[in-house]
Amino acid sequence: MATQIDDPLRSTFGNCCLVLLVSKSHPLTKENGLRTPVYGLTGGIASGKSTVLELFDQLGIETRDTDQLARQVVDPGSPGAHALEQAIGSQYFVDGTLNRRLLRQDMYQSASLKQQVESVVHPLVRAAVTAWIASDTNSPYRILCSPLLIETEQHQTLDGVIVVDAPETCQLTRGAQRDNDSTARVQQIIDSQLPRLTRLEHATYVIDNSNDLTSLTNQVNALHETLTHD
Repeated sequence: MATQIDDPLRSTFGNCCLVLLVSKSHPLTKENGLRTPVYGLTGGIASGKSTVLELFDQLGIETRDTDQLARQVVDPGSPGAHALEQAIGSQYFVDGTLNRRLLRQDMYQSASLKQQVESVVHPLVRAAVTAWIASDTNSPYRILCSPLLIETEQHQTLDGVIVVDAPETCQLTRGAQRDNDSTARVQQIIDSQLPRLTRLEHATYVIDNSNDLTSLTNQVNALHETLTHD
């Protein structure tokens, strides 16, 4: 049985999925002569982005996750890893391998460190995304998952924005369980991210992940049908 959650934003955006909030104002494929639409997927911490991306994968849709790309571009021995070590210091590396947990903790405490990391990693990720978008595919559309989709203005170059939305109470519970962390720590991360309402205001489609996996799967399947025949 689905859990009923008292959520004030539901009165603003409704309870149904696939809510069209804004028109497509950034037609990437039309402006660049590409055949395959690319939609951005985003959401706050523990909102369910990875689960939704996996569901699209299971439907045969080609996807990319910028978090995974960010890991790959600083793999041990890579030019990205060398550049990052030069920028932030060797204390975050052990035998050439980045201590991601330590770096993530310190980044939430230091805006300057965060800026240093992003100045190295973001251009490398953007280059990887650009190459992927330009490559050939048999997928009817593509999904680019990025937690910073809106903050980095990536959404302005895509065909639409899919927001995976969940009430903050869900984020706190799921995030603490998933990362074996305190709710206070998860709250700190939520507070450092784009406000939920702001994220929703940029959405083309909203997937409501306040209920169970069956509900989430049904919404992804419905959106898949919509995007396939768009």
